[in-house]
Amino acid sequence: MNKDELIALAEQMSIDEYVYDEELGHYTSEGSPSDLAYETARRFQNVQMLPVLMDLLEQTKRLEMKQHFYFMLGTIGMNTGDVRVADLLLERLAQETKPTLITSILDELEKQERVDDVTDIIKYIEDSRSAVRNSAIDALGSCRGALAEEALIRFITTSTDSFEIMSANFVLATIGTNRVIPHLLPLLDHPTGDVRHSVLHALSELGDDSFLPLFIKGLEDRSVDVKAYALLGIVKHGDASAIQPVIKRVKTMLKRKRQIQSNEILTAFRFLNRYRQLDKTIPELFYWIITKRWDVLFDDEQQWLQEHLEGNR
Repeated sequence: MNKDELIALAEQMSIDEYVYDEELGHYTSEGSPSDLAYETARRFQNVQMLPVLMDLLEQTKRLEMKQHFYFMLGTIGMNTGDVRVADLLLERLAQETKPTLITSILDELEKQERVDDVTDIIKYIEDSRSAVRNSAIDALGSCRGALAEEALIRFITTSTDSFEIMSANFVLATIGTNRVIPHLLPLLDHPTGDVRHSVLHALSELGDDSFLPLFIKGLEDRSVDVKAYALLGIVKHGDASAIQPVIKRVKTMLKRKRQIQSNEILTAFRFLNRYRQLDKTIPELFYWIITKRWDVLFDDEQQWLQEHLEGNR
């Protein structure tokens, strides 16, 4: 696309229009001019557009148009893996002053396969504006190395915002090393369940089977999400010592009809199935579920039991 075509596409992306869907019986943005324009931009792979987009960003004054050009720039980097895009985004990050545009650039940096220079991103995780901080934390998920890790360690040990600590923990689970672990462990006592479950996720990714007692303990947490992430940690690092705690969790969940479906029961089934031939309490549990609790299962849970325990019902 040439410059005029990119401008026209960005203008179309700005058309906030809804289309009435007869089949659904309500208005939707799907199929609108903006939606179609974004679909076009999401397919961008031509790196020859990079200098054109940089010129447009230099010349354009309209904030919304700049956001669209940043989206196009970031999408090319995501689709091609071209590391030059991250450098171009960082170049623009050093120039923009409006928080909306800073956030847009950080969001596009998050989409890149690798960002080598983290200095300008790190400074924004201490920004006074929460939207900028959140985007900076997420952008560090594309970074590797000690600087990003150390910045996030400082953040989780000093921040008082539970949502942002949770986000940082999830990023550390991706980019961190076992150096992070001593700083995560105190957060298992954090009053907010979101923080505790993010710690268990990070420990599952960065730790080993020595943390199994923490995952088993997590099954008793008051937070449903903590229990779910504890179970995922057990699946990854668990052994036969976790069988009875997992059975207890399954029985608790199946006491009554659940209103919200999750993968937790299926996750537990898969873990227990590893030991089904070794521990008689597991087939006993499955038999109890099939004969007594069948009606409280969701369809995919019934299907799993039918496939794996055919003939036991």
